[in-house]
Amino acid sequence: MKCTFLGVGSAFDAGQSNVSVLLEAEGRNFLLDCGFNAGHECMRTLQDPSMLDAVWVSHFHGDHFFGLPFLFGSFLTAGRSREFHVCGPSGIEDKFTQVIDLAYPTMRAKLAFGVVFHEFSPGDAKSVVGFNLRTCVMDHSESAQGLRIERAGKAVFYSGDGRITEDCRCIGRNADLGILESYGLDETIKGHSSVVECIDFATLAGMGKVALVHLEPFVRTCRSDQIMNMLAQVDECEILLPEEGFSVEL
Repeated sequence: MKCTFLGVGSAFDAGQSNVSVLLEAEGRNFLLDCGFNAGHECMRTLQDPSMLDAVWVSHFHGDHFFGLPFLFGSFLTAGRSREFHVCGPSGIEDKFTQVIDLAYPTMRAKLAFGVVFHEFSPGDAKSVVGFNLRTCVMDHSESAQGLRIERAGKAVFYSGDGRITEDCRCIGRNADLGILESYGLDETIKGHSSVVECIDFATLAGMGKVALVHLEPFVRTCRSDQIMNMLAQVDECEILLPEEGFSVEL
């Protein structure tokens, strides 16, 4: 499985695109979250919009799903005819309809392909386009879900947004890659995780590699030396602080 970080930034980071990750395995492509500006890098990476099979929306904050109108506009202009799968929390179909119609009221009527919706509650396990998905609850200001996604014998745990919960510890165990929201450094911020919390979680869960994303802009830029010093002290797993465009093969 190949994981490409299309964006690594938090909601209001002017220097980084919103967190979004493209998973490629056995000829299938699955997008994790699609915020304000994440769709642009997705289309630059794939080149052919019809190659994308599905998207996961972790929760209904703009930096995680407001890029869907751009994504579907790209499908429309490319003449896509193959069905597309949209996965997310309960209400995903209504939210999808609202955001597409608000952006482009006539777009849905012009689509020449079917859109298949998959609603998830925490603890659900389903297969979508050959990927096995299992969800857990995150501690966030908006109802949010973390995701374990598996294919080709590899597993990725994606926290999306929010603070790690006990449920995460079950489905994150022994993941080949953990992609973890790390908004703060070591302090507790309501509804968010920190670098310290994520390192502890990853080591206890026995993850092979861990990517820290969605950092608060000041933390990412002005406290980078502290972060790198913390990462250098971890021996149990490989900790990454990826930049946009960075890829890892599992």
